Amino acid sequence: MLPIVGIRPLSGRTGTTLLMSLLGTSPSIAFDRRYPAEYRIGSYLARMASQMTEPFDERTHVGVTDFFFGPQPSWGPLPFRSDALDIEAWRPDLLRAMWASASDALLAACPGARWYAEKLAVDEGALRAAGVEVFTIDLVRDPRDILASRRSFLAGGTDHWTRDAEGVADELFARLDELDAQPADLRLRYEDLALDIEATAEMLGEHLEVELVPSGVDRPAQHVTTPSATASVGRWRSDLDDDDAAALRPIAERLGY
Repeated sequence: MLPIVGIRPLSGRTGTTLLMSLLGTSPSIAFDRRYPAEYRIGSYLARMASQMTEPFDERTHVGVTDFFFGPQPSWGPLPFRSDALDIEAWRPDLLRAMWASASDALLAACPGARWYAEKLAVDEGALRAAGVEVFTIDLVRDPRDILASRRSFLAGGTDHWTRDAEGVADELFARLDELDAQPADLRLRYEDLALDIEATAEMLGEHLEVELVPSGVDRPAQHVTTPSATASVGRWRSDLDDDDAAALRPIAERLGY
């Protein structure tokens, strides 16, 4: 089975797309490279395995007759209570079998692959419980620059983002608690990635035993909100007022900024 490089972002606008673009310069790392590199096969299978093995509840789940013979295709757990199978105990083996099959398919399309990479949308614990090797990278950024970038980035799908300073501070404190509860294999700062991508490529390449090519990294025009990576670092000094910066200072200090 292919091991997974799983990126765990502190939040949106931390540089995950830039990091995926860097990982994508190695033919040894498989994933869907088209922008914005958010086509998560591992997370999808983990979510599906979890849903398939939920305990059946006739009040909320589609029953056996409607599931198999209803007019519309349905999705959910096994549509009955089984005496022949321990559903929850089956979950890790089910996920392992699905990921093994996905790995075979990925390797057929990318024979030289040694890793699969994605921005994780699930807790990697389920993958590890299924016997899948996951190398986690926590990607963090100065929270004040996160807020400034969020306010500038108005692409579709971001309407749910908090864009007030106190709300962002609360969100990031909660997220950082989650990340710290399961320490990553590597914590990477956006600032190091953006300002010295050559050194970051060398460091990541050593960890993953692959060759990364910084010159092959693309910064999609529709994704950036500053004219250069250098300009994206410390932008809060001009973009935020004193009150906003002060509200985010405690979480910034916790992260070492």
